[in-house]
Amino acid sequence: MRPLFMPRHLDEPMTVFLWPADEIIPVLACLAVGILINQKLICLIIGIIAMKFFRKMKEGNPDGYMLHALYWSGLMTGKARTMPNPFIREYLC
Repeated sequence: MRPLFMPRHLDEPMTVFLWPADEIIPVLACLAVGILINQKLICLIIGIIAMKFFRKMKEGNPDGYMLHALYWSGLMTGKARTMPNPFIREYLC
């Protein structure tokens, strides 16, 4: 019988080096912009501040809050039937 691999943590998010992937994305995005505009250090500092702000917001709110905020502001639109257009505020029956 072959040994079966059992993961230790099923609900842990994917990590990049030591940080969760959703927290490192602002740093990498700001660093990429900094490379393009030749201001790497300033953009890296802005990215680290954005990461700390995002981490604080993520820890202080329930799961799914950021997706809800993006959806409600109209930055994330869904094409599924279960997600209506966020700009429609009144529905006629």
